[in-house]
Amino acid sequence: MKGHVTGALRWRDLLSAFRHWRRRGDAASDDFRDAFARSLAVAPSAVHLFGTGRAALHAFVASLQLPPGSEALLPGYTCVVVPNVFMHLGLTVRYVDIRPDDMNPGADDWHAAIGPATRVVVVPHNFGQLTAGLDALRQRHPQVVFIEDAAHAWGGRDHAGRVAGTLADAAFFSFEYSKPLTTGTGGALVLADPAWRARFSAHRPDLHRPAAGVVRRQWLTLAWHRLTLSLPHAALRLLIALLRMPSRLLGLVAKTPDSEISGESQPDYRAGLHPLSAALGLMQARRFETLHASRRQQAADYDALLAGLPGWVRPGRGADTDTAPGVPPSASRADDVLLRYPVLLPETVSREAVIAELEAIGVVGGTWFDDVVHPRGSLRYGYAAGQCPNGEHAARTVLNLPLGLHATLSPAQRSALRAIAERHGGRARPTDSGTTA
Repeated sequence: MKGHVTGALRWRDLLSAFRHWRRRGDAASDDFRDAFARSLAVAPSAVHLFGTGRAALHAFVASLQLPPGSEALLPGYTCVVVPNVFMHLGLTVRYVDIRPDDMNPGADDWHAAIGPATRVVVVPHNFGQLTAGLDALRQRHPQVVFIEDAAHAWGGRDHAGRVAGTLADAAFFSFEYSKPLTTGTGGALVLADPAWRARFSAHRPDLHRPAAGVVRRQWLTLAWHRLTLSLPHAALRLLIALLRMPSRLLGLVAKTPDSEISGESQPDYRAGLHPLSAALGLMQARRFETLHASRRQQAADYDALLAGLPGWVRPGRGADTDTAPGVPPSASRADDVLLRYPVLLPETVSREAVIAELEAIGVVGGTWFDDVVHPRGSLRYGYAAGQCPNGEHAARTVLNLPLGLHATLSPAQRSALRAIAERHGGRARPTDSGTTA
């Protein structure tokens, strides 16, 4: 089964990480920090590790000590854990719609939305597609702190060759199960500018080590997700049926509590990253060049496979320039490293039917994000229905195809995927050969 989780994890990484942790102990955290910093071309002192990406964001925003009435701008296509951070800090949020042909707001959209009360802008790189024009935005709005949501964007580079996570005042990464690098849960705050590092160090919170039981559940969940990518479809369905109830009753699965999604509870923002989890991140961070190259190639393969199908076009493919004032037309996003391959289906197409057909050929069709404030049913802190029509349209129609170490399609799957796309709103143009490239 080709899926979206543990995309950089090999079975032997689990054993190698355990051995490394037993040998290095707490120093395994420093080893991971150093390797992750190397993948971003920053100094190790620029990287701060946390138990989750949301904890990294929370720590940085709290360190700003913003006055009452301060406003944060968020993308109108995001995960609930992002606005929840601002809710828990008592800050107002306002959403900026994504572009109709992209998965992010453009720099000109942010520029138009910034008002007198705006103090923070969280700029996303959704699916790994980088938002261009941050330099011009920062120059025009020096009173605003720009934070990159780089949870999807490990490895992407802008038109000048700079790495995602180093383009704004700060950035946060997530190492959750479905992210480009996974430690179960975990995250990092990146401060490329030494001045911001010094400022943050004066307000950095004290973190506590997760309990052994928490780490154990994370590793069991990682192993389960990795197993789902190794078994034939029929065997996997049988195993899921057998283990679903016992695993839930025994509390063996680690996941975001429903009460956090609904806004009824607050996560532990003071949890750190366990050295054992850091050792697992190290095993993946060491291979960053190979992992990034593989994802680029897989995305290019999808581009070729779906060529000529007007209903199955990757958003952002035609939006490689930024029209914000002061941004040159050459500001392209040609070196993105995608987390998932997104497609916006025609409104007339049943996404559920497409997903069912994909499952039949052993491919998981994802629905990130299924709401403007993902997941569907979340609190949607500060969001009013209809505020971001492009984001709402994307939530209704988006389909994700898997990328990662275990997501390469077989020739039969490639042919079947092309046929599914042609049946569901993506019929080839008359001049197109219909080949699978």
